[in-house]
Amino acid sequence: MKKIPTSELRVGMFVVDTGMSWIDNPFLFSEEGTIVALEKVHAILNEGYKEVFIDPERGWSGPEAKSGLSAEEEIEVALELLATAKTRERPARVKAPIEEEIQVARKLYTDSLKLARSFASDIKQGSQLDYAKSEQFVEEAIDSVMRNPDALISLTKLRSFDEYTYTHSINVAVMAVAFGKHLGLGNAMLQPLGMSALFHDVGKALIPNSVLNKPGKLTDAEFAIIQAHPFKGYVLLHDQRALSDEILRGVVEHHEKYNGRGYPSGLVGERISLFGSIITVVDVYDALTSDRVYKKGMQPNKALSIMYGMREQDFAPKFVEQFIKCLGIYPVGSLVRLSDQQIAVVSGSNPDRPLFPTVKIILDAKLRPRAPEVIDLSENRVKALKEQKISLKIEEHLDPKEYKLDPAMYLL
Repeated sequence: MKKIPTSELRVGMFVVDTGMSWIDNPFLFSEEGTIVALEKVHAILNEGYKEVFIDPERGWSGPEAKSGLSAEEEIEVALELLATAKTRERPARVKAPIEEEIQVARKLYTDSLKLARSFASDIKQGSQLDYAKSEQFVEEAIDSVMRNPDALISLTKLRSFDEYTYTHSINVAVMAVAFGKHLGLGNAMLQPLGMSALFHDVGKALIPNSVLNKPGKLTDAEFAIIQAHPFKGYVLLHDQRALSDEILRGVVEHHEKYNGRGYPSGLVGERISLFGSIITVVDVYDALTSDRVYKKGMQPNKALSIMYGMREQDFAPKFVEQFIKCLGIYPVGSLVRLSDQQIAVVSGSNPDRPLFPTVKIILDAKLRPRAPEVIDLSENRVKALKEQKISLKIEEHLDPKEYKLDPAMYLL
């Protein structure tokens, strides 16, 4: 799957419906199917669409040869090539057991939602935001991420559409801190990054709900209202004079795109700040994987595949690849079906081989509860290759709600 300008759309290409919302992508054409006539291309261009996702495996993609790899396999190959790239990652630290850290993380996450709920109320009443409590939350999030980032990240999957406004700001803050740590940022940078991520969407409190939650395509006037929210947030925070310029830049730039097609300023490339570049990646991921009033969230592996197709267009070079390396194609807390049809929860990430994380098997092939068994799929693969056997691997990403399961409970 890859993103192209509609000007490059040709007959024979297969357009993918990514499920991305009109709110964030009003100029993305998403009517799935094969383009069978030139007239259809002209109609798409005339309606003002500027970008489209195509699937080279299901249609013509131009002169490029098909790789023959699945989206997940293509990403892993890219990450292997990235392994030698120079990053600012610090030496690996011994992680605290996730069973221990998730107890701390769960309380922190639950308490943080109270803080997030207060933002909208304070803004509407014209009150000063609680910056002291916000700083305390970010400090505690950094501490938890330092001990074991998988714990807090696994909790970002617990969301419902009616809580999106609140969980989104917390999720983006948590994942931005974890991503910043992965990139090698120290505490002096992680603290303002976390604050910027926490407040990145405060401007939406000043946008009418009828526009924010509209299920269909936005009018030009409505999209102009949406485009104003980063600047509205910047002005509100700037007027309260409590945050640094680098924090405010992350807030106002979180919808800028590397190719200059973002908003509100249309910044290009290196003109976008580091905080803006980090937050935009995390913001898109959480939006894609969250249930909303107007759409169901997609599974993390599909969302990451879509984002991989947006690399070096919406996102700065290597940022998506590094984010996937940080999070994993199957993030901790994911419910998955294995190749032997047993059901498992991903319980540990593997940045070097993201297709082969550590899993905890909880149901057998007939969906019956069984004694939990922890398996490192990477080690299992090495052992199977030596013994010339078929290794165990993840076959499918599942929706926990369909199985009435809370994956985080199995990480305790």
